[in-house]
Amino acid sequence: MRFSSLRWVFYGLGLALLSACGHTPVTRTLAQAFDTGPNIDQQPLNPRLDYLRVSLNGRVALMVLGYREQTEQGPVDTWYSSQGEVLKLQNGRIVSTVGLALDWRDVRYQNLPSWPEVTANTQHVFVRVRDQMPKYRFGISEQISFYPIAPPKDAKLAGILADQLRWFEEKVVPSPHGLASARFGLHTHGGVTQVIYGEQCLTESMCIAWQKWPVHL
Repeated sequence: MRFSSLRWVFYGLGLALLSACGHTPVTRTLAQAFDTGPNIDQQPLNPRLDYLRVSLNGRVALMVLGYREQTEQGPVDTWYSSQGEVLKLQNGRIVSTVGLALDWRDVRYQNLPSWPEVTANTQHVFVRVRDQMPKYRFGISEQISFYPIAPPKDAKLAGILADQLRWFEEKVVPSPHGLASARFGLHTHGGVTQVIYGEQCLTESMCIAWQKWPVHL
């Protein structure tokens, strides 16, 4: 993954987090973000921070939650790496990325059902509109089919089994470029449904998976 021009901005954010929350756990998290490490799942965590376990084309890392913005459609969580990569998620779906080899910017959803609506029915269709960088492609509109699936055997889960979650898949119809479908693993507790795991291919060869970390069901 290439370095982003925003690296130094988020390096400053990292220093702020370090000064506020103590050096050892956060230093390791920021330093190893998007770096492959055999012991990444054993990294000591700061209990005052929220983490996301991210896989990108075989590389595994922890990202740190920078801030949460409340919107009418649900909170938007902004996650940072030490390299300057940014991943924004809303209700478990990508709404923006920054600093990747190819970015989805300002992803908008039309007629998107809520998770309770999804879990109560078998199939939905909605529209996704996104901007893509580089090459300045704006307003890419795609019709998405969304439906339940059996627990997959190839999900990049850690610390949890696929059959402990309820799974859904979404796919562009038709898919003009063979873009792989997205998948989501959900868990409901106390009447609240949350996305525990999600994965999305931004291109045919560039796929990202994210998981709340550590796992609490």
